[in-house]
Amino acid sequence: MPANCLPSGLLPNIAPTGGGNHKGQAEPSALFLFPDLSDEEREAMGSSRRRFAAVAVLIILLASGSFFLFSFLKLPVHMRLLAGQEQLLQVLPLFTVKDLTGSNEILVRTDEGFSLRPRQLGRVDLQLRFMDLIPLRQMVVDVVPQVYVRPGGQAVGILLTTRGLIVSRTFPVIGIDGREYHPARDAGILPGDIIEEIAGQPVRSIQHAAALIDTLGQSRKDIVVTVRREGRRLPLRIRPAAVDAGRGRNESPRYMLGIVLEEPTAGVGTLTFYHPASGKYGALGHLITTPASSPAFVEDGRIVRAQISEIRRGLRGSPGEKRGTFRSEQDAIGTIEKNTKFGIFGRLTANVPPSQWDREVPVALAAHVRLGPAEILTVIDGERVESFEVEIIKVNAQNRPDDKGIVLKVTDERLLNRTGGIIQGMSGSPILQGGALVGAVTHVFVNDPQRGYGIFAEWMLHEAGLWAAGSRTGAQLHPAAKAGALAS
Repeated sequence: MPANCLPSGLLPNIAPTGGGNHKGQAEPSALFLFPDLSDEEREAMGSSRRRFAAVAVLIILLASGSFFLFSFLKLPVHMRLLAGQEQLLQVLPLFTVKDLTGSNEILVRTDEGFSLRPRQLGRVDLQLRFMDLIPLRQMVVDVVPQVYVRPGGQAVGILLTTRGLIVSRTFPVIGIDGREYHPARDAGILPGDIIEEIAGQPVRSIQHAAALIDTLGQSRKDIVVTVRREGRRLPLRIRPAAVDAGRGRNESPRYMLGIVLEEPTAGVGTLTFYHPASGKYGALGHLITTPASSPAFVEDGRIVRAQISEIRRGLRGSPGEKRGTFRSEQDAIGTIEKNTKFGIFGRLTANVPPSQWDREVPVALAAHVRLGPAEILTVIDGERVESFEVEIIKVNAQNRPDDKGIVLKVTDERLLNRTGGIIQGMSGSPILQGGALVGAVTHVFVNDPQRGYGIFAEWMLHEAGLWAAGSRTGAQLHPAAKAGALAS
């Protein structure tokens, strides 16, 4: 190793260079770095070092650029704030935020970035700039009033339509000649179709439909089955297949279409909130789908009062469920106007079953949801709404409306002993934190029923139309205002 590369105080005793090879004198190669290289070789080595340095600088620039790009993309394109609420926008050096509305009041420069301090309701357009010259991205800030709703928790039966039966699936049938037939599939019937009429007669039940098909099939002619698909009525001609009835050689065959029918219900869910002054409500917290996983078409749908009669406990790998009963239209309390990824929404037509949490609470924006203790409201027996302790263990920052913004864990021993955690039928159960509605339960972790997902209440309120974008006359209601508007 060269002497000038050794730590101070550890230099060897080196004699001056000169003629002869004296004892203790180091070789020239030990004194100098590559002393025997030619000028061309030294130049080539220097060029390699310069290339290495250039590559290193490029990598650093790319890493810095990626960091800047990531930070830039994290800024939302739309934000909702309450009047008087302060929100920090963290922007990197050389970036600025410009208020395109010309107001100098909403934006305040701080050491950490820019602070948004809206004072009036309305819409504010902001622009992110580089070096205050190059526009990069626009951001819309809706300043909205605080909205108060009543938390739900009540069990509700969900009717997708008040007429017809839903096709769950089609299947082949074996005719009396031993051949395989697909009457429904070949006629164009699809899973998710709603069968409203058979030969002009409205179908009332699964048993009624089966009897009609068997009777009409004896003519051995095509019959017209009217289905509703995505809002369109489609008359389809179909010939029932004759199959062995299994009642003896001399008995008449049965006639079938090769379809599995279901009542037009999506099971039992939970009411998340309702707004007494407008009659609007939100429930479920997720999309209702068909057996083919496409969005279920809802026409003249209803939510109805339901009673939980049985609980199937959830286990690892096997989600549990609530089992309830309801009397279709006789117990209807609201219409279903929208089926979205954020839940079902409509208007109440009757009073909601009372509960001890029947009081106005504020709705928290997504940015205000925090890790820590919370509670959910749900029914596990009859119609009685109860509160159970949970913990919010993760909050996923979302720049735009989406599901699965909250991860929660059931900590209430009473609920764990009864249900094992989150089970089917709890979808829509309101999540309260700090006296505010922050979200709704939507999914269970199949391999860990103690944990599940929730959706932010902000997205559900927006979908329900309770936060009109930029509105100065939105649903600004004090808890005492118009509390009995739906009592009629």
